[in-house]
Amino acid sequence: MAYNTNVYFMIFLPLAMTFYQVLPKRYRYVGLLMESMIFFWLISKVLILWIGITAGVAYITGRVMENALEQKKNTKGLLWLGLLPVIGTLVGLKYMGFSSALAPIGISFYTLQAVGYLLDVYWKRIPAERNPLKLLLFLIFFPTLMEGPICRYSDVEEQLFKGEPITADSMIAGSIRMGWGLFKRMIIADRLYGAVNILYKPSANYTGIMAFLAMVITTIQLYMEFSGTIDIVIGTARVFQIRLPENFRQPFWAKSAAEFWRRWHISLGTWFKNYIFYPVSTSKVMKKWNKFGKKYVGKYWTSVVTSAIALFPVWMLNGIWHGPKIPYIMYGVYYFVILLAEVMLEPAGKKAWHALGLAESSTVVIWVRRLRTWLVILVGEVLFRAESLSQFGKMMKNLFVGPWDGGMLSGSVFEIGLDLGDYVVVVLGCIVVFAMEARLEKDPDAFEKIPTLPRAGRWALYYSLILSIVIFGAYGAGYQPAELIYAGF
Repeated sequence: MAYNTNVYFMIFLPLAMTFYQVLPKRYRYVGLLMESMIFFWLISKVLILWIGITAGVAYITGRVMENALEQKKNTKGLLWLGLLPVIGTLVGLKYMGFSSALAPIGISFYTLQAVGYLLDVYWKRIPAERNPLKLLLFLIFFPTLMEGPICRYSDVEEQLFKGEPITADSMIAGSIRMGWGLFKRMIIADRLYGAVNILYKPSANYTGIMAFLAMVITTIQLYMEFSGTIDIVIGTARVFQIRLPENFRQPFWAKSAAEFWRRWHISLGTWFKNYIFYPVSTSKVMKKWNKFGKKYVGKYWTSVVTSAIALFPVWMLNGIWHGPKIPYIMYGVYYFVILLAEVMLEPAGKKAWHALGLAESSTVVIWVRRLRTWLVILVGEVLFRAESLSQFGKMMKNLFVGPWDGGMLSGSVFEIGLDLGDYVVVVLGCIVVFAMEARLEKDPDAFEKIPTLPRAGRWALYYSLILSIVIFGAYGAGYQPAELIYAGF
């Protein structure tokens, strides 16, 4: 039962809202827990036992660590006693060659949340949760279960358990966000899904412009699927008056790869920053290196080496987190190299712009950097989607192989499951999405302000959104909804 299905919108969610609303306020978190367990069961059946084990280990370890901390005892051993079974379950089910059928839905997402919870207790950032049902709800909350966002306990603790009633305002705000997510998915992602599958068939051999078109379609399809699903997720939680952290912030407005990752899959990047990058970069070893390096090799190389050491585990784990697949691991290597190169070349870049008489804030510099970043993104998403490194290499090579039109003039552009109408709808849909993102770049609260618009304006927007999905959405015979690709991570 995916978030974009009729079963979810017409049966599960209405029943969940009704059950939640009729419960007394103090028991509503229990209602959310029951609904989340049913949601999990409908997808993974008895594999729900695995998340129960993870929650149990996290709960017991957290309580024991907190008691030891109060007595000023060393708790590092206790922390590892908790982390090893939690991480070991993920590694064993997902990476050690066992059947993928044994891995429950969303295991990578709730495992990171459990690890983050234990580390926050260990570092005394939060108190250990005393109610095991609340900790289980944090891990299994049904809107975040399949594709995130990955939450810190402190992000959602108060809202998740407060039991605020569903109101007309929360219904409207949540519905707008869910509708926006459906727009992205049904009008763009679902329409491009079949084309992506054709473009990545082993027999595919597109060259020149068609190879570049494949890169663009791959990137747009993945972004609209993932960000659209997150919109539905955030909208669902908003109905229950729970504000989840944003997972995307106009990523294609980025002017560097580093900025791109501050805007794309934000919750994953934040998790790695908080629990891997900062602990490594502020460790005793790194402090000693910084002191030594500044004295003997200079500030520049000290910074480069520090960045390399801190970034390497982040991007290796990022690649591995996506799955036991060589292209995923190389995806991590790819961004490690790109980000380190940005650190190394930043001083030279500033000097070059200055020599040309251009300020870094000038329109020319901004768009050169933005176009360069788009190229990095396009290559990265093809590597991410490729079934093998040989397929990725072939697609990159074919960019420079004739015929340069890739057969477009002879109609190959219409041989990937898209007709002229599909291309028109996708292009217009992208224009709408990126126009909205331009607005959000200037005003991050633009969605929140829609219900406050004059009646004629807001109802025009509501009906436009609904009719666009009904008329131009990809559904019915001949269309297959795009898979929730991140649900498998």
